[in-house]
Formats: sequence, structure tokens, C-alpha cells
Amino acid sequence: MDESTYRELMKRARNDLALAVERRRGLLVRLEETEKEIAQLKRLIGGIYAYADQIQQLDELLCAGEGLKEAICTALRASIQDVTISEILCILRELQFPIERHQNPLGSVHTTVTRLMAEGEVVAGEPKDEKKTYRWARRLKVAQFTDILPAISQVVTLKDNKKRSR
Repeated sequence: MDESTYRELMKRARNDLALAVERRRGLLVRLEETEKEIAQLKRLIGGIYAYADQIQQLDELLCAGEGLKEAICTALRASIQDVTISEILCILRELQFPIERHQNPLGSVHTTVTRLMAEGEVVAGEPKDEKKTYRWARRLKVAQFTDILPAISQVVTLKDNKKRSR
């Protein structure tokens, strides 16, 4: 393969990569928006069912196969502002999540939030009345094409250096 063909192929591949990275970023943005919408709708439905006192149907709708971790993720996605552990507990009750089945509901929520922070799903928020707060970590830290461009250039340089040393 001659040099100009190689360069043209590299140029096309880099352009295709840039388009693919941008498409992925757009999809992740849409996914995060949809997850937030789902969380807010679950919270709304929980409030409506609590008002209408139809808990049994709600359990089937919201909690089928959903554990504490998923419920806390839903609560944090539905929150517009940073929330304390106590506020997360209140949101779980709004969602009609059976948190009272836990021996220590507040401790269970705190432990789960701590684990979610370690996994990068949750981040610390601004303190509120000297209490720690938390929020859903926006997972939109997707590598932009310009972030990976130096790595691609390095591969190209290494390849060129190998050719010249022959």
C-alpha cells in the first residue's frame, strides 16, 4: 500500500470514528434524559397511588424485581436538587418502596448510597444545613473525538517510525 492510500484510509477511519463517538454521546444523552423521565413518572405515580390508596397495584407496577439499589437510583434521578439521606428515605416512601421491611431503613439507604458513590453512580452534593447531600452522577463523561485524537496520532507515528526504520 503506498503512502497516499495509507493516509487517505487513516483520514476516513478517523472521520468515521469521530462520527461514531458523537453518535454514542447523543445516545447516552437521550438515555440519561429517558431514565430521569422514568424516575420522575414513577415518583408521580407513587404519589397518586398513595393518595388513591391502591398500594397493591403499585407494588406490581413499581417494585416488581426492583431492589433497594434500583429504587435509590430512581429516587436520585427523580430529584431536581441535591438530597440528604433522610430526603432519599422520604422519596422512597413516596415511591411506595417497602423500605420499612428493612431493620434499619436509614442505615440501609446510607450503606447503599455509599456503595453507589464508590461505583461512580452517585456523587456528593453541596452540604445542606451541615448535612451531606447526594445527587445522581450524570454519566455523560464520554470521550470526545478530540480526547482520543492524540492516541490515534501516536499509533500513526509509531507505525510511520517502524516503516522508516526498515
